[in-house]
Amino acid sequence: MYIDIYKDQLLPAELFGKQVLYTEQFVSREEVPEDWHCYDLCGTDRKPDKPMKLADSALIYRTGTVLSPQPLKRTTTLERKVKDLFSPYGKPVTLAEFCQQQHLPCPQDPRKFILRPASPEEAGLFYALPPEKDEELGAIGHVRIDFGHEGKEFWHTWWPRGPKERNTPEFKQELGEVVDELRKNVLKSLGSMRRYCWGHNGEISGGHCCQNYGYVVETGRYLYRLRCNPTEGDYQAYLSCFDKQAQQLGLTDQGRQMLKDTADPALSHSYDWYVIEHINTPERRVDHDLPLEEAIQLYANLDCEDKRLGVTKDGIAAVDLMIRYDGREWLSEDRLKSDSFKDDPVVADAAAKLQQMLDEQPSVGRITFASGEENPRTLEEYEAKPDQGMTMGGF
Repeated sequence: MYIDIYKDQLLPAELFGKQVLYTEQFVSREEVPEDWHCYDLCGTDRKPDKPMKLADSALIYRTGTVLSPQPLKRTTTLERKVKDLFSPYGKPVTLAEFCQQQHLPCPQDPRKFILRPASPEEAGLFYALPPEKDEELGAIGHVRIDFGHEGKEFWHTWWPRGPKERNTPEFKQELGEVVDELRKNVLKSLGSMRRYCWGHNGEISGGHCCQNYGYVVETGRYLYRLRCNPTEGDYQAYLSCFDKQAQQLGLTDQGRQMLKDTADPALSHSYDWYVIEHINTPERRVDHDLPLEEAIQLYANLDCEDKRLGVTKDGIAAVDLMIRYDGREWLSEDRLKSDSFKDDPVVADAAAKLQQMLDEQPSVGRITFASGEENPRTLEEYEAKPDQGMTMGGF
């Protein structure tokens, strides 16, 4: 099994007179901090259980793994004899505790999205679901992936599984970031997938030709379920995407009725105007419960490339109205696709005010619309543009 070097404890040790960390478990080389070094200790035919040699990677007689803040052998040297120069000592410590003891800068965990193995009870959620179940879970769609020739390529196809309005620019950006990070380990190649599945549990029932594995990534708004099928001649992965906000609404009949009531003009409604800044960054901030004029003023004064202004209606239905993203700014047409907002006079009046604000700004770097109307063709052309940072071809 693999160890999480950023969370789990390792044993301090001395090797070649230098302070290192040691574990009997495997360490994923993709997770080794920059400027740190990782090696395997291995035995010999005569002493298979005793550390006798140090190598980059040991295929047989491996006795453990060493993590070191400095190199322990030349890169051109295949092996280095250890003999009696390896001495574990003390109590297990975390990487942060080791760095503090050795007065070293502690490397930060570079992973933004951390996979957890699926539980046996979740197995059915990783395969094709009936439409009513997709609706209940807030499904957006899935990415079908295969590694192509010799398991080293990366081919993918996007399959929508929910209402189009869930496939927002914010979701597309986050999905690209999730896939980019997964391509550093489990989705790097077929060989990497096999090693990852072997060392991270996640076995789920339901595979036809080989054992399948399931892993989950959960963020503030979205949930991703990755099913791995590490075999040649078939699609090797399916990454299914779900909107947790839509899921919460869809779990009960009461929630569905509340959402339906938001579209009823005969009922009175409440409106909560919000402004979000620094989308998908640690600096992300949301201001809500704002009057419309105050929200417009706050949005206009923000010196932020990724921001949006929107409204929550009756505390249950939300939509972004004004969006600035990737150097462009536009009035979103998402409200026109939602029964809760498309015929709402309060939201229409707010959209007109925002359109006026757009018209009074310089036109460079933003999407323009006819006065008081959307321009679907322009918006579709923009939304078809691949997300920044996407290295998988865009959706």
